[in-house]
Amino acid sequence: METTPTNQEDQKNRNSKALLYSVIGILITLNAGLFYIWQKGGNEKKIVEKELETTNTNLKEKIAALKEAEFLLEKFRRDSAALVDNNKELNNNLIKKKNEIAALVTKLRNNKNASDSEIAELKAKIQELDTQLKQLQKENEELKEVNTKLQKEKEETQTENRQLSAEKKKYKNIAQRLQAGSIRVEALKKRWITGKEATTFRAKDVEAFRTSFMLAENKIAEPGDKTIYVKVTGPGGITLTNPSSESGIFEYENKQSKYTYKFTITYDQESIAVPATIWRPAIDLKKGKYSIELYCDGFKIGSESLYLK
Repeated sequence: METTPTNQEDQKNRNSKALLYSVIGILITLNAGLFYIWQKGGNEKKIVEKELETTNTNLKEKIAALKEAEFLLEKFRRDSAALVDNNKELNNNLIKKKNEIAALVTKLRNNKNASDSEIAELKAKIQELDTQLKQLQKENEELKEVNTKLQKEKEETQTENRQLSAEKKKYKNIAQRLQAGSIRVEALKKRWITGKEATTFRAKDVEAFRTSFMLAENKIAEPGDKTIYVKVTGPGGITLTNPSSESGIFEYENKQSKYTYKFTITYDQESIAVPATIWRPAIDLKKGKYSIELYCDGFKIGSESLYLK
C-alpha cells in the first residue's frame, strides 16, 4: 500500500511533536534539577552563615568573659594586698575561686573553639568572685575608716602627751626654781680720808654696787653649780654693761636678754647666804632709779631697786 502525501505529512507532524515534547521534558527536568541545586545551595549557605554567626557570638562572649575575668583577677590582687597590709587573713574560698578563674582563663585562651558550657562556667565563676570582691572592697573601706580613726586618735593622744609632757616639764621647772630673798643692794663710794668704801645715795659719788641675798631651801631643785645672772638697769630701762667680757647675753622667756655680770655658786638644796658681789660701772651714773634683777636657770629669782640723787 503506498503512502500518500497526506499521510507522510501527518507522520512528520507527529514526529516533530514527539521531538518537541522530548525537548520540553528535558528542559523541565534540567530546570527542576537546577532549581533543586540552587535551593540546596541556598540552604547550605544559610546554615554556614548561621554557624559563622554563632561562632562569632561565642568568640565575642569569650573575649568579653576573658577581659572581665582578667579585670577581676587584677582587682583581687589589689584588694587582697590591701587586706594583707591591714593584717586581715584572706578567705580560702575566695582564693580558691580566684585560682579556678585563672585556670579557666588560661584554658580558654589556649582553646580557640570554646564551648558554651565553658563560657557559661567562666561567667558564673566571675559573678561569684565579683560578689565576694565587692564584699572585700566594703571591708577594705571599713578598715580604712577604722585605720583613719585610729591614726587620728593616735595623733591626738601624741599631741596630748606632748602637751602633758611640756606642762609637766614647765611645772617641774617652776617647782625647781630658786628663790632669792633678803636682797640688799648698796651704792658704794670711797672715803677720801680712810679709803674705805661707804654707802651713798649721790649718783655722782657712786663707784660700785654691792649686792647680797639669800637663796631659799628647795628640795626639788637640782643640786650643783648654779650660774647667777645679775642685770643692773639704769634710768630709762637701759641695761648697764662695761666694755669687757663680764657682760653678755642669756635666755629668758624664750628671748635673749643682756646681763651686767654673772657668777657661780654651789647649791645643795639648803638655804644659803650668797656672798656679796661688787660691780663697778665704767661710766658716771645719772640720777634716777636703778634696779638689780637676779636670774638663774631661765627664771627671774628676785629683784631690788634704789634711787640715786
